[in-house]
Amino acid sequence: MADRSDLLVEGYCFGSQADASRAQAELKKAEYFESRLAGRNAQNVLAVYNKILDEKVFVTPLGWEYLKKLQTQLRELGVEEEKIRPVPLFVTFAHEEEKTEVRQRIIPKKKKDTARSMLRISVLINITLAVLVGVMFYIAVTSDNPNIINYRNAVLNEYATWEQELTEREKKVRKKEIEFRIGSGEEQEAADGEAMENDEIPTEE
Repeated sequence: MADRSDLLVEGYCFGSQADASRAQAELKKAEYFESRLAGRNAQNVLAVYNKILDEKVFVTPLGWEYLKKLQTQLRELGVEEEKIRPVPLFVTFAHEEEKTEVRQRIIPKKKKDTARSMLRISVLINITLAVLVGVMFYIAVTSDNPNIINYRNAVLNEYATWEQELTEREKKVRKKEIEFRIGSGEEQEAADGEAMENDEIPTEE
């Protein structure tokens, strides 16, 4: 077994050399305060006691022992119990219990709640996609530009327009032809009439 004598201070065996050194330093501080407070009145001792607590001078069991000694001295000097502050301990002793409490505070979600939330998200996504598809179909159907949906109708409409234009042009051409033929006939008759007028009428000799 390894030698742990360097960790022993006034009957306490510390877990590290740093803690043991700090305990030795606090032991010297306690001796200093005790020499300075000897013969002081209750108010002076109480003021020093509160100052030590506020500045967290003692954080090891050796320091706590001195603070307990000061509490006893204050009571003997007639200080009221309510004015003597308790010694704060800045460490946690029940580590396992603390872990258990932390684990209990973190309550895992139930599987049913997770399944319901996933189902709701899935339904919302499907509804959104359906709306988007409907909007796309509406735009495609009502759009003037030909697309995969209204391509057949666009082609049929275009051919119908061409056929109507050709029919109208054909009617115009036929009308012009008729007008041209009628005009040609009248000119021919007028020319024949002039020729007949210009011809000499034969006389009997």
